[in-house]
Amino acid sequence: MTLCTCSKAGSTTVAADPIRTRPDNFELRSIDLEPVVAETPLPALRPWLTPTPLFYIRNHFEVPELEVDDWSLTIEGAVDTPVKLDYSSLVRLPKKTLPAMLECAGNNRSDLSPKVPGNPFQDGAVSNAIWGGAPLKPFLQQAGLSPNAVEVLFEGGDEGAPVPGGKTVKYQRSLPLQVALHPDTLLVYEMNGETLTPDHGYPVRLIVPRWYGMASVKWLTSIRVLEAPFVGFFQTDRYVIEDDAGIEQQLAQMQVKSFVSWPEHETSLPVGQPIAASGMAWSGTGPIRRVDVSIDGGETWQDAHMDESSLGYSWQEWHIDWTPEE
Repeated sequence: MTLCTCSKAGSTTVAADPIRTRPDNFELRSIDLEPVVAETPLPALRPWLTPTPLFYIRNHFEVPELEVDDWSLTIEGAVDTPVKLDYSSLVRLPKKTLPAMLECAGNNRSDLSPKVPGNPFQDGAVSNAIWGGAPLKPFLQQAGLSPNAVEVLFEGGDEGAPVPGGKTVKYQRSLPLQVALHPDTLLVYEMNGETLTPDHGYPVRLIVPRWYGMASVKWLTSIRVLEAPFVGFFQTDRYVIEDDAGIEQQLAQMQVKSFVSWPEHETSLPVGQPIAASGMAWSGTGPIRRVDVSIDGGETWQDAHMDESSLGYSWQEWHIDWTPEE
């Protein structure tokens, strides 16, 4: 019988294995070059950990040129005492290591009918990594939050015109105060046990577990505590969706979702030979407890086998034993 292609999550030591973090037999599927947008190839989504060179990339503008010696992060706005943090001070703090997956809000856009504008992602605008950094909460507490604070605004070092002919803006996104204060909202400087790469936010980025990737602002340079909701371009003009009543809602936590990583589309399978069909499932509101799979168009369902060792905010591996009959 063909064994499941799932990889056991085990522990965060998987990031120390160069075979998992630096493979040489796949490459990202390019969507755009200016700025760089690329998705993870499906074969690289079979393991629990997504190798850094194959982690999907969604940039809004060109990658800024930032160096650790010149980098600093300010926390200001509705606070008692503004805080300024440099890179050396950040990395000297106790490091928190956190497995977490990210998904672009436009993942699977190419499947929509009728077609909609935007990057034509297939299945690959989603990946899982192990992040290392420091919780944001102590720095906000150090600054002293105003009792009227409602949101925290994060600004990246990247900038450009988000629409042709439009004015130049920085990439900015805000979070509700309670999300910014969550102990697992991190200021990250490591990815899969290595220093962040430029496309993934070097030198420091935000990681917001269970939220769509646009919330995890890259190339962080400024944090501002707000006493009113933020209404910037990437908050209110983009990353919004109409609900059933036609009212626009800002995208936030990831929805329940899953995909099949094996067999791939158009794979030829021998009739009568058992295989293990496998994939991943995730949710922005909690861990996945059960996956049901149908091989007959939804007439019958069976419980999938799940790896119980999934960690942190990573996705849930699943597989079913299946013998194709036709």
